[in-house]
Amino acid sequence: MAFNSTMIFAQTPPPGAPFDASKHPNPIITFVETKDFTPAVSDQAKKDAGIDLLGLSQDEGKRESIAIAGGRFVKNMPILRVRTDVTFYPVVQQKFKLSQGSDLLLYSFRFPKVALPQDFTRIVLNEAALEKKKKPGEMRFGGVAPETFEIRGARALLFESAGQITVYWQELGIGHTATSSLPRNDLFRIIEDLL
Repeated sequence: MAFNSTMIFAQTPPPGAPFDASKHPNPIITFVETKDFTPAVSDQAKKDAGIDLLGLSQDEGKRESIAIAGGRFVKNMPILRVRTDVTFYPVVQQKFKLSQGSDLLLYSFRFPKVALPQDFTRIVLNEAALEKKKKPGEMRFGGVAPETFEIRGARALLFESAGQITVYWQELGIGHTATSSLPRNDLFRIIEDLL
């Protein structure tokens, strides 16, 4: 697997507020806050989010909980110097206890609907993620530049902070993030093996 830090993102991040580790689940999911998640049952979470959930084989680990944060509509959301309407869809959070004892947090969501042409949206979101500001706390990823690589046949972003690794990728219009304190190669193997 080849890694690099680049100014051209391998994967378009969703729109969102600047990342604040005290509020947001991770640098990608900043359109809901950690406190917004409420316990749910699997079938209802799948229905409410309109997505199929990824899971682990029983050999890899066991799901301990599932929660969902509701979607919302934001009118005239500023992205760079563009104001546009954005529909954010519900986010499903799954917590797993892995067989080797570590935890895995898996978030899944439909990519937000941005009221701009698709190619323009991709350009604007990538530029917004890279926008430099005087205060890192005002930047989309909180001043942290992600690494880019490929996982599950898709382009991906990797963030590493305080002993935690978060990987973001998309499959069929569904965004996923996986966060764990596992060593990189172990986390990558778990992600590749998600069902």
